[in-house]
Amino acid sequence: MKKGFFSHQLCYRRSLLNKHILYLTEENRVDHILPFQREVSLTTFCEGVLFVVAPDFESEKEEFCLTLRGQLNRNSLLTVGEAIIRNAIYLRHMADDVRPCSLYTITSINWATARLRDDRLDLVKVI
Repeated sequence: MKKGFFSHQLCYRRSLLNKHILYLTEENRVDHILPFQREVSLTTFCEGVLFVVAPDFESEKEEFCLTLRGQLNRNSLLTVGEAIIRNAIYLRHMADDVRPCSLYTITSINWATARLRDDRLDLVKVI
């Protein structure tokens, strides 16, 4: 049975998608991504910006956070989602459609600016 994950923004590969549902197979492989149209049963809502990476991202998640913070500090116009898809650690661990993936979300987003809320970077592993 497919699992659906919905978020305000989704980073998949080099794309930043607003309000899309990511569907994974039982083996946690990317099945497909569809624009959100209505609530669908068996879909998990993930607060913030959701991003899809290979499982080996876990070993570099602290470095990812440091790099992301630096990107946002250097460019006050860059949103969290844009920073993720430009982040060297993320790019090195981008998921593909063949192997299982992991999902993470950054929950501390101020949606008026799409930047970090109160300068907090809360990274949560979804799967």
